Amino acid sequence: MSEAIEIANLMASREYGAAIPLLEQELEKYPKNVRLRLQYADALSGMERFSEAMEQYEKTAKSYDDSGLIVQAIGVRKKAERIQQQLGKAAPPAGEPNKPRFEPATPKSPLFENLTEAELEAVVAEMVLEERHEGDVILTEGEEGGSLFVIVAGEVKVYTHDKDGGSVYLARLGDGEFFGEISLLTGRKRTATIAASRKTELLRLDKDRFDSVVETYPRIRQILEQFYERRASHTVEAMIESLKGKR
Repeated sequence: MSEAIEIANLMASREYGAAIPLLEQELEKYPKNVRLRLQYADALSGMERFSEAMEQYEKTAKSYDDSGLIVQAIGVRKKAERIQQQLGKAAPPAGEPNKPRFEPATPKSPLFENLTEAELEAVVAEMVLEERHEGDVILTEGEEGGSLFVIVAGEVKVYTHDKDGGSVYLARLGDGEFFGEISLLTGRKRTATIAASRKTELLRLDKDRFDSVVETYPRIRQILEQFYERRASHTVEAMIESLKGKR
């Protein structure tokens, strides 16, 4: 059994204590492997070695920052925030200035590229990191919806129903892709069912949180609406409607 498979199996069964020495050995050989470092951070967190985990999460997030993978960087920092909250350190000590959460200031991501640093901070602060397992349904066709989802890591599959009520597979989405923006902006019902095809981490932005942010930063709504209009024919919902029309 290869080290990668053994590590994956140990992580899946939450045998973090056994995974840590293997991860340390692999990181000695491949110190720039960001996925290994993220697994290492997760294992340290699972063993409640929180200070070490925080250090590894920040190194991982910085690597994603340097590669322009802003969504992945946000997801990793959300994990670090969870630890801070567990330790009761969500806020910096008195007298300690807030440090910028993201580097570089202008992220290399089309979804966020026109937001100022303050606007980005405000949006990300309202996002929730959640984990879904294989087969978990994230959205259901025809239901009311009001959340935007961004895939940090993993994969989801998109389905719709045929005229007889059967399930028809349409597409799959992976790291960095997003869905649900039309419901967030317009309140329209979901146009498809979307389920995790393997373990998947998502950033979720709910409509009430989004509305709260745009009260302070109204330009954010304008930017997202312009972004949607500019890419309307390429959104997941547009793809779904197009594929439905061809059946």
